[in-house]
Amino acid sequence: MARFSLYLVCGLVLGAVLVNAISQDPGYLLVTWGDWQLETSVWLALSALMLSLVLLWFVLRALRTTLRVPRALRRWLGLRSARGAQRRADKGFAAFFEGHWDVAERALKKGGAPDEQTLLHPLYAALAALHRGESARALTLLQQAETEGSAPISLITLVRAECHLKTGATNEAERSLEQLSASERKTPRARALRAKLAYLQRDWQLLIELLPDLRRAGTASDEQINVWERESWIALLSEADDAAATAVSVWKRAPEALKASGQPLWSLLLDILQQDDPTDALQKILQQRLQQHCEPATLEALSGLPDKQLLKMKKAMLRWRDEDSEGRCHAVLARIARLEGDAETEAALWGEAHARHPTASHAAGWADCLRNQGKNAEASALEAEALAALR
Repeated sequence: MARFSLYLVCGLVLGAVLVNAISQDPGYLLVTWGDWQLETSVWLALSALMLSLVLLWFVLRALRTTLRVPRALRRWLGLRSARGAQRRADKGFAAFFEGHWDVAERALKKGGAPDEQTLLHPLYAALAALHRGESARALTLLQQAETEGSAPISLITLVRAECHLKTGATNEAERSLEQLSASERKTPRARALRAKLAYLQRDWQLLIELLPDLRRAGTASDEQINVWERESWIALLSEADDAAATAVSVWKRAPEALKASGQPLWSLLLDILQQDDPTDALQKILQQRLQQHCEPATLEALSGLPDKQLLKMKKAMLRWRDEDSEGRCHAVLARIARLEGDAETEAALWGEAHARHPTASHAAGWADCLRNQGKNAEASALEAEALAALR
């Protein structure tokens, strides 16, 4: 306020001085140009000049503002277009994660001008088409993205490989994955696609090598990994054919979870060993198995051993005697007792087996033991009881 008052006072003083100077001597100015003449006072000429300068400043300012209008208009239109592209992108991504594949593809494909799109737009559009079952359409979108350079080649290659795997085109998928660099092949997504390819190509050894990486990265569900793991080891064991040594080697390398009781891998191994030659290899693997498990498949395999190998299994069988709820272990031990010439122990074991689980086979074994001891009447009664039970 004080500064304004000072400026006002100075202005008034200067105005008074000028007015006094003009009143005492207004001055004289003559301007001639050919026959044209202009006569005026100096002070009026100065005032006209100052007014002209002020008008010129306003004209130049208006002209500059007019020239700026197109640029501002373009900026406004560009901002509006970018906002529209962002809205379409948001709509497309939301539809993608909701599973509305057709809406997602249209929104992400439209997107906007190339400079308004992110590099993920064409990839998500292709994935939406793929989820909708239109692999050819997805491949077309990927080719357009590659031609326009709107997305990295490595990402386009991964999505293209997934398209080929979706249609079962394993050769094309393999060629796509081979285009990746060494570092790109180590990414979790690339390893997951390579695992799918190995499964379709029945490359079981490669699939087994990739499964730990998939489990660590979480790029496949635990259920899917377990299925692949089980099928891979079963296939590898099946491919061993009748080669006992190869089958045992595969068995030893298999995960412990697949060796647990009730898993099909153990039964498959026994079938291969029994077909090859049920001698030392089968006896050794059965002894190792009986240290941890005693299941029906193991006991059934024991019954097929030659007498010499079966005698060596007695110690391993005795540790399961108390846990034998179905009498199978007692039946095997009864056979071993017969080989040892211990008729009394044999009869007791057959009796215990039949008591735990009365079956025709247990009754037949017990009756045969009784006949060898000269107890024909008891044997006949036992056989009659077994026949009555079967009826």
